[in-house]
Amino acid sequence: MPIQIRTYQQTDKERVLLIFESNCPKYFEKRDEADLLYFLENFADKNFMVVIKDQTILGCGGHYVKHEKKQIGIAWVMFQRYSLGASEFSRVSTEFFNTLLDRIGKEKLEYDILINTTQLLERTFNKLGFQTQRVIPSGFGKNLDHLVMRRKWNFE
Repeated sequence: MPIQIRTYQQTDKERVLLIFESNCPKYFEKRDEADLLYFLENFADKNFMVVIKDQTILGCGGHYVKHEKKQIGIAWVMFQRYSLGASEFSRVSTEFFNTLLDRIGKEKLEYDILINTTQLLERTFNKLGFQTQRVIPSGFGKNLDHLVMRRKWNFE
């Protein structure tokens, strides 16, 4: 079944919050919900997207640009837990991430891409070209190390 990727709309907020909750406490601390809500209400713009399959939002995420630091950041990438089988999740998340990289490429900026994630997703992001730059033990909560990962960008 094909997926649709479109720009986030404020009417998507409740569904995104449910996706967040499905990822607690394994990937996020419940206390992070306030940060997500603040982001959705103040910073979610054309660069923040949702993934739709069978008319249901299953995932979200996006990017932002920090010109003063010459960086592009990836924010709030998550999918509804247990909504897809392993192979379908791999296909959908890869398609989503490729769309995200295409959008970043259209920025035409020679900035590195950074993501703040946990040790649980380090290997996934390694496969996408990210290298771990820094680890802060339990930086995101109990048993959730804060990893800062970087991908060098090129337009070749």
